[in-house]
Amino acid sequence: MTTIARPAGYDPRTRLRDTLVSRVGIARKVAAVTALDRAALDAWVAQARAATVEHACRNSPFYAAFIPADTARAAAQGRPDAFEALPFTRREHLSAAYPLGMLAVPRREVIRFDESSGTGNGRPIAAFFTMADWLENNLTVAGLLSAVLDERDIAAIAVPYELAGVGQDLDRAVEILGCTIVPLGAASPSCTPDRMVDALRRSGATTLVCSGTRALFLGEIARRRGIDPRVDLGVSKILMAGEGASPAKKRRLADQWGAVAYSMFGMTETNTLAMFCRERELHLVETRTYFEVVDQESGERLPDGSVGELAVTTLASRAMPLLRYRTGDVCRIEAAPCACGSPLRRLQHRGRTGDRIPVGDRWTSQLEIEDIVLGAMTTGPYYFAFDVDGDLLEIALPPSGSDEATRAAVTAGVRNRLGASTRFGVLDTERFETALRTSAKPTMRNFSAYGGGGTARES
Repeated sequence: MTTIARPAGYDPRTRLRDTLVSRVGIARKVAAVTALDRAALDAWVAQARAATVEHACRNSPFYAAFIPADTARAAAQGRPDAFEALPFTRREHLSAAYPLGMLAVPRREVIRFDESSGTGNGRPIAAFFTMADWLENNLTVAGLLSAVLDERDIAAIAVPYELAGVGQDLDRAVEILGCTIVPLGAASPSCTPDRMVDALRRSGATTLVCSGTRALFLGEIARRRGIDPRVDLGVSKILMAGEGASPAKKRRLADQWGAVAYSMFGMTETNTLAMFCRERELHLVETRTYFEVVDQESGERLPDGSVGELAVTTLASRAMPLLRYRTGDVCRIEAAPCACGSPLRRLQHRGRTGDRIPVGDRWTSQLEIEDIVLGAMTTGPYYFAFDVDGDLLEIALPPSGSDEATRAAVTAGVRNRLGASTRFGVLDTERFETALRTSAKPTMRNFSAYGGGGTARES
């Protein structure tokens, strides 16, 4: 029988006490940083950024080899413009370093190991967290969620719990607020969409946490079973995680559920990057991450108000620091004050660089196509599929949502916003829903090129 050797004098009660004391210290640090005003926050960020560069280049095998020593030294010393001389980190670097090449602390300090779903390029990437990394993020997210949640809420969490950090992180953050948790998970054989709807009703859930696409799907499942989400379910808030959401999708969710839809933004390798406020604005979590918007071609840093690719540098991640990591997200940062009073800048998410779609001589995105189509639809199910043929946008609509008025509205939206023509087909709703039902992360990608299994026939 194998036993674990303990050092002489080991006292588990002392170890537990020390752990609890350290957690109190972490909580105090988070409280202090999140209370800073804009000027104090900027000063704190400059110091934290320099410390991250020094830690990453000293302790991460990847960065020690990737960044020249003199470049790292200048950035760690906070010299003017030195930080922008650092090369960008890209997803392919993380894939190549998988599984342990990005680790910057001894393995015994890692309390969580997460992996991405591999949806970016088919190759997974790893993410590591020390206790401080993890708890600081939980507490920060809890503080931001408190804008709309409190101990009276019952939150049903329908995002992946397996390997991905999003489910665990949101579960713990919501629990910190004293809310009741209904851990639905995602695409589990033991918790089917029908059972999710039953759980929402039995628990009296007030909040649904999932992708916007999953929320549309669950609303349709409920409707077919004679359950009106607006009347028979208590969900008044939908917290969307895992995909971007167009204004039209938020309106459809409001119509379908009688609920307010809020956006969140993050990724496996960084944890939470932006969170909503009571005004439904998306605020950057600048107490944990430094944000830049850069030109997609030249990499030049752009001023606030410009649209470009988001690059992030972690400020509070000891296990896996990231320097100027290009996220692949097309964004705009707005520095003007928000009505909620937060000193944190706001983020407008415009889609992914990989989701840019050529239509004729213009470029569009899945988000813009979603906004056009869902904005025109007036009856469920709120699904569609699309493909592009030159300057022609092919749209497949479900039979129940393919009336003349809807088609006319879609045609006008495509013409006015994209300068393109439209051809319609009929969505294979059954196959499309099979894809949604079996997907751990149903998103807009289910809609593109009939990727959800839905096929179009000319009609």
